[in-house]
Amino acid sequence: MVELAGKSIDAPKLLTPRDLDSLRSAAGDGAITYAMVAGGFHFINRIADLLHVDSEALPERLRKFEILRRVSVWVAARMFRGVDLANRTYGRSYEQALAESGRVIAGSLGEPLGERLAPFRVRPYGIDILRLAIEERDERSSLPRTLIARIQQGVEAALPAQEDQAHGFHPRPLDPVDAFVFVGTRYAARTTAEMVDALRTAGFDDVGILDLAIAIADANQWARTHRLLGLDPRLFYLDKSRV
Repeated sequence: MVELAGKSIDAPKLLTPRDLDSLRSAAGDGAITYAMVAGGFHFINRIADLLHVDSEALPERLRKFEILRRVSVWVAARMFRGVDLANRTYGRSYEQALAESGRVIAGSLGEPLGERLAPFRVRPYGIDILRLAIEERDERSSLPRTLIARIQQGVEAALPAQEDQAHGFHPRPLDPVDAFVFVGTRYAARTTAEMVDALRTAGFDDVGILDLAIAIADANQWARTHRLLGLDPRLFYLDKSRV
């Protein structure tokens, strides 16, 4: 799992289904779940980094006081003590998930699915996850589809193929959206307030900037998921010539 997490950061462009082989030897079909969880963290962490969401409730300037850190941990523990984190049983078969969620996915693709979702046969909840991502993209984003397609293409172009591309320093595009996509794909934690201000100058409000971050995070999650599971990229990526 550590090896998979490392490659998904350092060289995600080179990921293939074979990168799950060692996990399959230990976890069987559960390796598919690990792949989707890894993709999910690339989604969540990017939104947090792009929008500078602090990982702790206590402001950074107060963390040097140990008593305050202890109190903040105690409060957080009290808040989450009643949260039920048990795994839920997924009650649908592959055929049921395909019949219900598959219609949305096929409609987005613009053609019959065939066997494109077969990698989810042993973990059919992956079909529902893909449907929810498509609905978020098409029904709730304030961004035009042409811009979402541009973001997806930008993520694929910026995706690291070797370690120095994920950790080094590189010229970023001049366009504020393309710069947000580039930095958000290679090292989202380096996003600066100046980059966000440039987006505001370009006409994006708070909701627009949030939706930009979501689109970048979505594309980064999918870039890893479709490679690891051998899925058709077009199941989620928009074809710029068709939007």
